[in-house]
Amino acid sequence: MRVALLADVGQSVYHVGDEAIAHAATNELRSRGIDELVLLSRDPAQTRTIHGTDSAKTVEFPWEPLGREKYLDQIFQVLGGETEALPADDQFWELFRVVQTCDAVLIAGGGNMNSTYGWLLYERAAVAAIANHLGKPLVISGQTFGPVLTVKDAATLACLLESADLVGARESQSRQLALDLGVPELKLSAGLDDAAFLAAGVSGTPADTDSYIGVSFSPAKGGLAEDEFYRAVGAVLDEIAEVSGLGIVFIPHMDSPTLRNQDLHAHEQVAATMTTTNLTLLEVLPFEETAAMTAGASMVITSRYHPAVFATGAGVPAVALSADHYSDIRLSGALGNWGLGSFNLPLTSLLTSSFREAVLAAWAQRSEIQAHLRNLRRGRVRESQAWWDAVALSLKGQAQPAPPNLSPAPEYASHGPWTTEAAAVRKALGQVQLRAAVAELELHRERDVCHVLAGDRDSIRHELDELAGSKAFRVASIAWRVTGMLKRVRAK
Repeated sequence: MRVALLADVGQSVYHVGDEAIAHAATNELRSRGIDELVLLSRDPAQTRTIHGTDSAKTVEFPWEPLGREKYLDQIFQVLGGETEALPADDQFWELFRVVQTCDAVLIAGGGNMNSTYGWLLYERAAVAAIANHLGKPLVISGQTFGPVLTVKDAATLACLLESADLVGARESQSRQLALDLGVPELKLSAGLDDAAFLAAGVSGTPADTDSYIGVSFSPAKGGLAEDEFYRAVGAVLDEIAEVSGLGIVFIPHMDSPTLRNQDLHAHEQVAATMTTTNLTLLEVLPFEETAAMTAGASMVITSRYHPAVFATGAGVPAVALSADHYSDIRLSGALGNWGLGSFNLPLTSLLTSSFREAVLAAWAQRSEIQAHLRNLRRGRVRESQAWWDAVALSLKGQAQPAPPNLSPAPEYASHGPWTTEAAAVRKALGQVQLRAAVAELELHRERDVCHVLAGDRDSIRHELDELAGSKAFRVASIAWRVTGMLKRVRAK
């Protein structure tokens, strides 16, 4: 059978996690007899080269809220029979024809179903709408839903999820949000990220590589000043390098070798503050090599999501730093699925000793943490395979209930004092950060609305001015006055 698979691939800026998700989903489907795949991509030629599958162009939505809302409405109009709502050369038609040739659609995992990345949410809503219109089975896998959603986008997400035959969330919080949006439990399952065990299926680090601490940081630094953030991270890395006796290897997960404004920039800035000389700054590597380097570390320290995923799936201790509420939800989920939720700390922990304490504790307890992860791994692999079995059957049109949620992971008893502080920070700031983020996006949308209305007003004024100066208007005005005079004469 032929399946259209949508992942966030073909970007101009290489993103290890998104490419890893596409690769993992492709492998899982192929191992279940679904080997004719079409990856929907922004750059089909690049995607064919990387993943060795057929590839086609996905639709790209405007970044501005009203623009993407209007475009999705036009797509729904076309699907409702108003084919003139979009021109014949619009990108939609190519995608529509591709999905027509497929038997089913899989929307692979990610963290893009929210208002922060609203254009990606609407892209997925469009693909789902086409699948639904054509009567194709639709599965959504391994998602973070929200948490930042405007009212309009929440409604769009609810409609998208309702149209799917099977829905997978990768955190318990995302599962609860999906339930709140009306998704029935019968077709909803809380599981792992699609690429949870990718690192186990790729070649390891070179045999002559010494032991090292793997580090991956994005430039996101919350409300901290740039120099303050990089110095604080660098100080912790200097200390763990001294305590462990190991080198620091910076492993970027997202950037462009020409732009160098994401992880490469962050890593260079952190390294510039450090005193240790035993460090390595890697360029962005293909996702297989990045996963292998991450899984080959003795410990991973990160503010990125997939380093935590690759590490835990490979039995490697990991400590995470969340720059905002969105990161906190994802990283708490990634580590919490393995009972290591206490090793995800909020940004404020950099200003206290908490992040440092967690990193040093993870190193001191690395053998116990590795044993904890090994004990969980067999069950997690079994649960992951059960999910993919259900995905394959659903795509083949064999409707069935979602597999059970992940079994609760026993919490690793770190006994760290930082856990109480982290819990207090989340309680005090979590909902505040969420409401602030939503309010900012709602305000942005309202400004967009006001801008459009002002444009309409100016356009109407211009049309009225042109009309008032036209010969037709003058003739009509004279006729109107004459008609009024005749009415008054007749009245007398």
